[in-house]
Amino acid sequence: MEGIFFILIGAALFSQSWYILGLYSEGRIMGVFTGSLGVLVLGIVMFGASLEPTLLTGDSRLSGADRAATMLADLTVLKGLMLIWAAYAIGVGAHGLWEFEDRAIGLYSGFLAIASVIAFLYFAIELESVYSDAVWLSMSGAALALAVLSTITFFYLALQLSVLRLVAGWFILLGSSVVVAVGLAMLSTAIT
Repeated sequence: MEGIFFILIGAALFSQSWYILGLYSEGRIMGVFTGSLGVLVLGIVMFGASLEPTLLTGDSRLSGADRAATMLADLTVLKGLMLIWAAYAIGVGAHGLWEFEDRAIGLYSGFLAIASVIAFLYFAIELESVYSDAVWLSMSGAALALAVLSTITFFYLALQLSVLRLVAGWFILLGSSVVVAVGLAMLSTAIT
């Protein structure tokens, strides 16, 4: 489940970066891609009960009731992160389809950056003592990458700093590729 989430959100950010860089002739293309990927992430959170988390249910250093409580907290933070990023992708999709103003997406990116930093800190602090190094590094690294990308989006869109257009576009383009690569590594069980 984590791998699929990071792949879909990375793909949505990749599509948004093309729009920021001006590679789409029309915003509706980006809106369709990003919105549909956001709906897929939302569907995974809402109806993906059969999808088991691949990393957060793996080998743990805890056992019994401690493991169950820790796993519940880990999944709660992960699903919260998934929900806010799904809402962001759907919002960016609506922005592209109906050509809303960019500043609203930028303001939401500020809240998204704060939530992603909180998830990063949780994964970096709490998962280190429970799971292997590969698990906590990949989860916290991907959350940190999402936090950085949403922070750059906030500064570019909410503050309307047009000098950051190329910087934001290229950071999101390359950063989304990193997020997708981490998701692919999770799915291929290269990270266990």
